[in-house]
Amino acid sequence: MDDAGGQGQEGQFRQIVEMAPYAIVMIGSDGLVEMVNRQAETIFGYARTELVGQPIEVLLPERLRRVHPAHRASFLAEPSPRLMGIGRDLFGRRKDGGEFPIEIGLTPIKTAQGMKVVSAIVDLSERKRQEEQFRQVVEMAPNGMVMIDKSGVIEMVNTQAEAIFGYSRSELLGQSIDVLLPARFRGAHPHHRASYFADPSPRAMGSGRDLYGLRKDGSEFPVEIGLNPIMTSGGVKILSAIVDITARKQSEQQLGNLVAQLTRSNDDLNNFAYVASHDLKSPLRGVDQLATWIAEDLGDALHSETRDHLRLMRSRISRMEMLLDDLLAYSRVGQSDNPIGAMNTGNLVRDIFELAASRKNIALVVAEDMPVVRTQKVPLELVLRNLINNAIKHHDKPQGTIRVQARPYPGGHEFSVQDDGPGIPPEHQRRVFTIFQTLKPRDEVEGSGMGLAIVKKAVETVGGVVILESDGKAGCTFRFTWPTQPQ
Repeated sequence: MDDAGGQGQEGQFRQIVEMAPYAIVMIGSDGLVEMVNRQAETIFGYARTELVGQPIEVLLPERLRRVHPAHRASFLAEPSPRLMGIGRDLFGRRKDGGEFPIEIGLTPIKTAQGMKVVSAIVDLSERKRQEEQFRQVVEMAPNGMVMIDKSGVIEMVNTQAEAIFGYSRSELLGQSIDVLLPARFRGAHPHHRASYFADPSPRAMGSGRDLYGLRKDGSEFPVEIGLNPIMTSGGVKILSAIVDITARKQSEQQLGNLVAQLTRSNDDLNNFAYVASHDLKSPLRGVDQLATWIAEDLGDALHSETRDHLRLMRSRISRMEMLLDDLLAYSRVGQSDNPIGAMNTGNLVRDIFELAASRKNIALVVAEDMPVVRTQKVPLELVLRNLINNAIKHHDKPQGTIRVQARPYPGGHEFSVQDDGPGIPPEHQRRVFTIFQTLKPRDEVEGSGMGLAIVKKAVETVGGVVILESDGKAGCTFRFTWPTQPQ
């Protein structure tokens, strides 16, 4: 009965061994193979009849066979379940002589026939191939790559890491990651590392903080670090992608300096425009008043030529005041803090036209589907007023028509102001948007030469574009896009 029970247990054992998903080889204390399973046949290329009774060394590369009996004897002297050759690369040998990397777990079993050793053997060829691919990817990465284990020991670096830190990889492998950190950060780093291992996920390191690396020569440099947990046979590792952002920081500093200089220049320009508009108007008004007094005092005794000169002087004083007003308006474009609200653009156009109070016989045609837009009123009104006034001022016929339309445009609307005046020749169309530019002498058409420059600056300040369409013979159409604010 005992024999039957023993045979039953042995049969179960053999079934378990045969069904194992990895190779199983059992040897006796003499080192001869006593049992193999189907997986062992597969990975070594032998039939089991060819292996049973053979020394286990037949499955080892020839260079390892001489020392193996001593290792086997050492294990049998103190048998316990453990991995074989910890810290060493192990290899098996196939029947065809080919070698392949393996991992072996050893388990001693006491039997009636004496001590046996069961070896569980895993072919690591695929894992090694994947590890090699991983190493190649890391090596080819354009950033510095450093992989550490849970204790912070460096296990892998790439060429870029060598370049940015100034170490060779042989100097870094096996060292603590702290060697790459400035001394002031080393005390807190183990805590940060433990916190990451407790909840590993791909993320940027030190979000919101300035991070620095330490080169071999002791110099510090700003870095950006991305952390990625990597599952390996040896547990979770951290792969850090490290970017030297020295050039970016220098560019940001230069940009900041340029912005500060531009801000100062704009402030100086705005102050100058205010002073020019405010302080120069006072003496101009004084000169205008003197001209008026001269005309009143001399009355009918004033010579007609002198009267024409006084009239011309007062006209040019008025033009100078207009120029100063437009100069101030130009400098303030984009600085308005007007609240955003809904605006009926059709009503706005009609109000502007009525205020123009022109003596010319010009009709206004406003499209019925003019939109209600959400925007600041003052900048849009400034653009439309200058375009409508420009069309009225330069119209050269006894009567005319100004048409204003709008249509939806990605992110806003496109407006058009069309007139049937003289038109602008193509060679002058870019020039009209330049400050202080006019196409006719100022004594013929009153103006500062800044109206269309104000239009261009106001439109571009809000992110729009303004264009002029004209064949130079019959009329102009000014089109501009105007972004609208979301609800």
